[in-house]
Amino acid sequence: MVAPGRPPHIDAMAALDIILQTLDGLIAADDPVGVENADRAVWDYLSAFDGLSAQQRAADDLAQAIESWPVRSSLTPAIRDLVARHRARLAEPSA
Repeated sequence: MVAPGRPPHIDAMAALDIILQTLDGLIAADDPVGVENADRAVWDYLSAFDGLSAQQRAADDLAQAIESWPVRSSLTPAIRDLVARHRARLAEPSA
């Protein structure tokens, strides 16, 4: 996840910006398939972070960022729920 010579938080912010743009585009399309695509995109985003703690922080950052989004389509609550499920999964002792 970290590019050589770049501070890790810069790469994390760039990755967060990319996933937010992806999710925003899926919400704007308002296509039910968007939830499945969002799930894949969130999974890819989180799996790019090394270690459970880093993935948990990334999931927390993502959840916080999308919480402030206005509900613009029927997919907005579904995508928020999807991120909450990923956060819960990462918080489980077996994670």
